[in-house]
Amino acid sequence: MEPFTIHSQRSPSCSFVLSMISSHKHIPFTTSNPSSILSISSNQQQSPQTDNNHTNNQSIIFQEVDILKQARKRTFSHYPHRASPSFISQMTDAGFFSCNVADRVICIYCNLICQQWIPTSDDPSHIHKILSPKCPYVIGMLTRPQTSSILVINEQSTYNQSLTSNNNDAFRHDAVVCTAASNPSYIEIPKRYASFATWSNDNSPSVDDLVKSGFFYTGTKTIVTCFYCNGSLQNWGPNDNPTNEHARWFPHCAYAKQLCGSKLYENIQESKRILQEKTTVNSSSNGSVEKNNPSIGNQLSIPDESTLSRLVAARLDLPISISLLKGNFKASIVKRCWEDQLRLKRDDFVSDYDLWIACTILQKQIEGINGKKENIIVPSVTMRKLREKEEAEAQAQKELMSSSSLEKSSSPKDIDMATPLLKRNKDDTKTPVLNFTANTNSMKPTSTAASEEKSNDTTSPSNPCVLCLTEEKQLACLPCGHLIACVPCAHSLRSCPICRSRIDAFMRIYT
Repeated sequence: MEPFTIHSQRSPSCSFVLSMISSHKHIPFTTSNPSSILSISSNQQQSPQTDNNHTNNQSIIFQEVDILKQARKRTFSHYPHRASPSFISQMTDAGFFSCNVADRVICIYCNLICQQWIPTSDDPSHIHKILSPKCPYVIGMLTRPQTSSILVINEQSTYNQSLTSNNNDAFRHDAVVCTAASNPSYIEIPKRYASFATWSNDNSPSVDDLVKSGFFYTGTKTIVTCFYCNGSLQNWGPNDNPTNEHARWFPHCAYAKQLCGSKLYENIQESKRILQEKTTVNSSSNGSVEKNNPSIGNQLSIPDESTLSRLVAARLDLPISISLLKGNFKASIVKRCWEDQLRLKRDDFVSDYDLWIACTILQKQIEGINGKKENIIVPSVTMRKLREKEEAEAQAQKELMSSSSLEKSSSPKDIDMATPLLKRNKDDTKTPVLNFTANTNSMKPTSTAASEEKSNDTTSPSNPCVLCLTEEKQLACLPCGHLIACVPCAHSLRSCPICRSRIDAFMRIYT
């Protein structure tokens, strides 16, 4: 008997069991009938209107069978940007299939077709979400469910507090961090400072920076260890940034992620990825052709087009080809797929599933492009136009708001309010009611002193940490939700300084 069945029978009222039974609707993708994948997706696109109550209580979980994921990866085996393996990985994660035409890709769920990519700047997942927000793959795999119960941190209902295994990815890596640390004795900043009492390395970052980055001194050479992830670093240089090095060498440390913030963390990982790609390209260029292409000896020999035609004709008699011809694919589609496969890759399809994918991609290309080049999207150009449109709309809105505020400031009521308050004495002379300071030498109004004090305050944090008072508040403690302190100070707490409730986790707040 399955564990979940035992769980549901012994504890039928458990919030986890109830959420697994009633709050999720699974979409199964079967391998016995490949076309069922697209039929389910098309039905989902044709029926976007659903009952609001239903969508609030149920989240659709988009699932792909592993054979489809592997087939998608194999379509990129001869992709032009093979020198950038991480970019190809981003493509497959974004749901795109290679079309074997330059660097053109397509999503078979929404028919979005893109080409002329710039690997160094284009983000396939972001582009997919922006250009096709209603795509089933985007909704199910790339977009965080807005109605998911796990996102409601302080929801009091039992149903919404259940944390199911299917919602583990609802929070991003820099959102919530539990208080559990690998070295709890060093969670407090003063204790980390005390560990550097014997630190004698002058050619290293400052102790303040090391402590803020979560490190304490181990007492051995220049080895420091993170109190949270237990990662250790050594051989420091005077120009090293402890926070950046922490995130670069230990990208899964939740403390380092919160300390960096999402933007800096992504930049650090991107620079690390680019460096790794350059190293991979340099090492592969030094190897032999046979080593880089181990399957070159198994490729088919196709010296001319007549040989290609003969090989294609033989493969059109295969059972899978006959099955596709009896289905929804024309003979020209199946024949073209075999020609492209043999001409480009000089090898047969790995599986029947790959042939079906190739036919689907080609057919959807023909339908999507429809003889018009404008139906093929160039991501960089399209995204630039969208940004320019958004900037123009924002500028127009800003001008509208400034003009309305100008009209209000020129109203008679505001003019009267701006006139100094005068009082008449017995001699009918006008005397401004202004309070001067006691210092007769300066004779400055208190309003001027207040303005000077205000100008001095601009250098201090607008919402200072309750502990150090020098940094901005960045973390909210959970479950109470109070925004309390900066990242280093907050992680030294185990109870909220405002309500005294126990802290289970921290969430970084971006303002």
